[in-house]
Amino acid sequence: MFSHMERVLKDHRPITADIFLTNYCNNKCPYCTYRRWELDACAYSMKYEEFITYAERLRNLGVQGIILTGGGEPTINPDIMKITGWMEEQGIHYGINTNFNNLIYIKPDYLKVSLDAWNEESYEKKRGVRAYEKVRDNIARYASWKKINSPWTSLGIQIVVQDYYDIYKFYEANEDLPVDYISFRPVESVAGDFYNHEYAEQEVKQIVETVKVLKRIDERVTLNFKWDMLDTQQDACTAQWAQMALNEHGEVMYCCHKPYQIVGHVMDGDILEKKQKAGTEMDQCDIPCRMTAPNMFVAQVEKERTDAFFI
Repeated sequence: MFSHMERVLKDHRPITADIFLTNYCNNKCPYCTYRRWELDACAYSMKYEEFITYAERLRNLGVQGIILTGGGEPTINPDIMKITGWMEEQGIHYGINTNFNNLIYIKPDYLKVSLDAWNEESYEKKRGVRAYEKVRDNIARYASWKKINSPWTSLGIQIVVQDYYDIYKFYEANEDLPVDYISFRPVESVAGDFYNHEYAEQEVKQIVETVKVLKRIDERVTLNFKWDMLDTQQDACTAQWAQMALNEHGEVMYCCHKPYQIVGHVMDGDILEKKQKAGTEMDQCDIPCRMTAPNMFVAQVEKERTDAFFI
């Protein structure tokens, strides 16, 4: 947000776009946000030509970077290599969030793998299929390839920590992987319900301290910023303008956590106005979410501007 103060203070154009390339996945994660709504009757993947049309429109709207995510699993889109190849030719900054069950050789700014497990059994329990060793092999193969072909790509693995004891199991099983970071993140749940119990504060403190100990041993270990915002419930999504989320049909969702709330289509001439006017039920938001910190920042800026006449 500090890198785009002109947008914070003035035009409020989107900085980042999240694009769902598919509405289906090759994993069956029980905790996945997107299990909460009815998928279209027919599975659909965004076509290469559609992606170019939408991406060009997003660039004209001011978008600086694109995140390929889901929705569904982006790497199983039949046109994934053509789509990423086009972005690389155009010099578009992009990242990808993936389960990496499908190995592809691409050159994004970052490639983040949701690994979540430490053996085949834990992978099946958390992600619904047995693909742990396959994903580890894919990560190792990609890391070797990127060393020569895309050294600037940040390659990382992450786990959604549901239990304190998962931390060392995950780290010890995967520390040998040649990745740039190993991220530990909290569970995102509606109104923060996952941490709404009497032992939550103690458990969270234990998790945070344990990850910090690991970080002193291995600098790749990353404590996700959301651990500091587990009890942050905001009155409004003040920075919602900063991101634009598209589903596989090019429809603009209020945000990537609310795929059921469609505010328009990216090709609408007045899509920015529609998005700016759209409201949402904050008590139905996941806590914490990716927009929690930007929202706090923008709210603080707007508050301080009321006394902008005096130093």
